[in-house]
Amino acid sequence: MIVFNLKCFDCDTSFEGWFENTKDFNKQINQGLVSCPACNSIHIKKGLMAPNVAKKSNAKISKRNKSIASNVRKLKKIIEKEFEYVGDKFTEEAKKIKYGEVKERAIYGEASIEQTKELMDEDIDVLPLPFSTKKTN
Repeated sequence: MIVFNLKCFDCDTSFEGWFENTKDFNKQINQGLVSCPACNSIHIKKGLMAPNVAKKSNAKISKRNKSIASNVRKLKKIIEKEFEYVGDKFTEEAKKIKYGEVKERAIYGEASIEQTKELMDEDIDVLPLPFSTKKTN
């Protein structure tokens, strides 16, 4: 299950929605099954979300942090190998891919919060990476 922060276009009410996955969310939105609890409007958008991290004992946290750091390094290697780095052109390239203007491919780069919101408003799924994407070479 995934929890999305949702926001009503009409009355600006923020609320949570629980979905099986992003595909399930999009399906329910497209079918008009998600409505605002305040005004019953079906004009709903996803908001920005923060991860839900529970606290554990110090020993467990230290061990978990090492495991997380190792997984982040592995993820970074995979992304740098398998994805195309597009830098600050991320928003532009993501839109071109969404609208079929360029060949679909996996990309990563930088986007401001405003650009990220813009992509989400256009139903373009984005995921913040847990490491810096700026290339120095």
